[in-house]
Amino acid sequence: MPIAKMAERLLCQRMGVVDEGQQVTEEAIDKFVAMFQGQLPNIAVVALRALFNLDCDLAHAVEDAQVAHGGEAGPEMQAAAGDAFDAAE
Repeated sequence: MPIAKMAERLLCQRMGVVDEGQQVTEEAIDKFVAMFQGQLPNIAVVALRALFNLDCDLAHAVEDAQVAHGGEAGPEMQAAAGDAFDAAE
């Protein structure tokens, strides 16, 4: 199985879209996409934090530095700057 398909299946499993051993179907992909249409369910937030290692000490230190530099809006300011950078490319 190609690594991209393995990653897709693992992500869908961790986010509760498919059960272990189930195939990732078009229906599963539609369910995955629908998760991002509003507020993410807690299971999705937990899965993404674990997948991207956002609960590590370094991630907390970066977030704390952003808050210290930009106040409570620090993380949002970085996201907005990233969006502006992406649009310029």
